[in-house]
Amino acid sequence: MHQTTCPRGHTRGPSLAELRNPSTMPSSPSPPTLCALLPSSGHPHRPPQSTSGGYNPPRLRSSSAKPSMLENPPRQAPPPPPPRRLYGADRRLSALVHRGDVDAALRLVESSLRPPDVTLTNRLVRDLCRRGRPADAERVVGACGSAATAVTYSALADGYCRTGRLGDARRVVENMPVQPNAYAYNPLIHALCERGRVIDALAVLDDMFCRGCAPDVVTYNILLEATCKVRGYQQAMELIDLMRAEGCTPNNVTYNVIIQGMCTEGDVDEARQFLGGLPAYGCKPNTVNYSTVLKGLCSSEQWEDAEELIAEMLRENCPPSESTLDAIINSFCRKGLLQQASQLLEKLSKHGCMANIVTYNAITNGLCEQGNVDGALELLSNMESYGCRPDIFTYNTLLKGLCSAERWVNAEELMDNMTKNDCLPDNVTFNTLISFLCQKGLMMDAIEVFKQMPEKGCTPNSITYSTTINGLVKASKVEQALELLNEMGHKGFNPDKVYQLLAGCPE
Repeated sequence: MHQTTCPRGHTRGPSLAELRNPSTMPSSPSPPTLCALLPSSGHPHRPPQSTSGGYNPPRLRSSSAKPSMLENPPRQAPPPPPPRRLYGADRRLSALVHRGDVDAALRLVESSLRPPDVTLTNRLVRDLCRRGRPADAERVVGACGSAATAVTYSALADGYCRTGRLGDARRVVENMPVQPNAYAYNPLIHALCERGRVIDALAVLDDMFCRGCAPDVVTYNILLEATCKVRGYQQAMELIDLMRAEGCTPNNVTYNVIIQGMCTEGDVDEARQFLGGLPAYGCKPNTVNYSTVLKGLCSSEQWEDAEELIAEMLRENCPPSESTLDAIINSFCRKGLLQQASQLLEKLSKHGCMANIVTYNAITNGLCEQGNVDGALELLSNMESYGCRPDIFTYNTLLKGLCSAERWVNAEELMDNMTKNDCLPDNVTFNTLISFLCQKGLMMDAIEVFKQMPEKGCTPNSITYSTTINGLVKASKVEQALELLNEMGHKGFNPDKVYQLLAGCPE
């Protein structure tokens, strides 16, 4: 790998000048350096197409063979260090820090004649940074002096990143008097990449190499995601070989960045193939990897492939999470594939994958909109056996479906069941029933329901009054409408719009 010597005497990868002009770099054996990799083209990890119809996973360099246990017998773990003993000011500082009194702790640190305990310092720095006070945290670091460690400076740099003061974060990292680690650089690199400042992130990375600090898997994953956003996943895939060559093994997060990039760019089939090739890289797909591809298949409306992938997930003991299941079922429902959604839900419940009430409500609403109220009622009866309790939205959706089908007896039974199941009808419940009764001209029934509301623990609101009065007017029951209008005014509701309605009625 091409390396040069920086002023500090450390070897490093190519500088940013070389990065921006790759033609100035001397030829070197593979793998390329990280900095040279980002602006280059090509995608050696693009899965080649097999002529036999199978999938040939991209070739990755295998990790170095590990020595056997006989060559390096395991060493006994060292005994735990004795508990730290704190004296004088450090004891008072410990009490203040544990109590969360950071202002008093800061005053104590600055007034003390000797540097504070570094463990307490690190905690105080983190606490101040969490409260958005990195400048005060830097005062603590200054009071700690030469006792400050890489952890201390890393916490301070992270605090500046959290408040958006990236210049200060970079100053802290570059001027650390101790050997930094990847933990110190990662927050800064991540913050720069999040803001689209990839070139600045690479400059930080250049300094990281120059100081002899090796990137870890988090560093690579940050840069991988940034490259996917800026140049696409094909460019980002070149990082995989480099990670291996540098002794850093890609993990599921690494590969999921690539998979997400493929799905975002519309290459869902390629993402599916890449997922299948992960075991060849020594990485077993997890639920997140599967779920990313699954959502991509649903977005591209590849329903059969989605169902096949779900079956594979169950075989591999990677069932979809509750949030993923909710997203998938909603995708089916939006396209009117309610039967498939119901079957999928039943299949997953048998494998212990339980949906939440939001998922069931989506199917219930879809079934009612299609006029399949019986299917919705059947789903309601099965919900509790699936470990899910119906809520007020479930019942109101079903009530609307029953009223649309003019199944008044079933609607009344449903409201009785609501009370039995400790789900009391609300204003939406009664207003829905009254509205449909008025539309069908069943005013006596509508008035009866109106009168029952206080008995059921529900007070009529302005919508209830307006709906009922409107129904009475259309049924030419003006006197009753006026009586209800007066009651409406006495209840404190604004009857102006209803007055306008009555004013237009023939005498």
